[in-house]
Amino acid sequence: MTAGTATAATARSMDGPFVARRCVRSGSGYRWFEQAVAPGDYLDATRLRRLAGLVPASGGAVAALPGLVRPDLAAWPVMPTPALLCDDLFGAPARAGADRWASACEDLGAFLGRVHRVPAAEAEFLPVRGHAAWLPPGAARTDRVDAARAGLAGFGDGVLASAAASAGAPPRPDSLVHGRFSSGLVVPLARPVVQGWREAGVGDPDRDIAFFLAELVESAAVGTGGGRFPVLVRAFLTGYAGAGDGPGPDRLPAQVADRLPALVADRLLEHYAQAAVRTGSADRLEQVVAGVTARWRELVDLIEDGGR
Repeated sequence: MTAGTATAATARSMDGPFVARRCVRSGSGYRWFEQAVAPGDYLDATRLRRLAGLVPASGGAVAALPGLVRPDLAAWPVMPTPALLCDDLFGAPARAGADRWASACEDLGAFLGRVHRVPAAEAEFLPVRGHAAWLPPGAARTDRVDAARAGLAGFGDGVLASAAASAGAPPRPDSLVHGRFSSGLVVPLARPVVQGWREAGVGDPDRDIAFFLAELVESAAVGTGGGRFPVLVRAFLTGYAGAGDGPGPDRLPAQVADRLPALVADRLLEHYAQAAVRTGSADRLEQVVAGVTARWRELVDLIEDGGR
């Protein structure tokens, strides 16, 4: 972090294996900073400025793109709260009722649907996202994550690994994608604010959907979202379908719905493989993956039921 962020009052820290995040007090508000601790395929300042002209500006949620303090350090606009949506999904019981968080999920689904309506041709200045920006092919850490994932393949009776292998080719053309559509990047205001965007690019839109759904699965299995799980999944999928070109206002296109469980399984395995690399062991993950697998089965049923 820069000297300025180091001397400011840190409100919270969220460090991962590839980036270090700090939320600091800034006047009467709070500002998130994120530093890449390992090289990745992140957007530079020029591409971020051009991206700002493509991201939808209307709807239930809004985008907050970062500025770059230096190539490895991004700073987002000041927010009135340091809270994130993940706090309520994974932390203490929700500060508000389920209706508020269902509304947030529906807004986020609708917002993501609008993002995905930006065709690849309009975003051709962005990188093609065939892999996670933080796991570039050929990098030693990517090899370590792949090896850890192979070690997880039998956890949960191998259900997730088997499902992930069945994803198949995308049924839709590439579009603009967020690249890390996470509850940990959403500030839960009346209109949710979506941060991130350094990993944006052109890619498979279904993987953005799966990223968020995977977090809802995890929140139900290891967080505080168990009782709200069906409501939040339905809200997110309803919002997304209503913003797209599907056959009805509340249903995903069948080809997308059929593929999502496999992509969610793939994202879950990647996440726990990263956790194993970070801690140096998968010893404590077997029970976690078993619980997550049970919730993933529930997600499959919800998707097959059209999100209803």
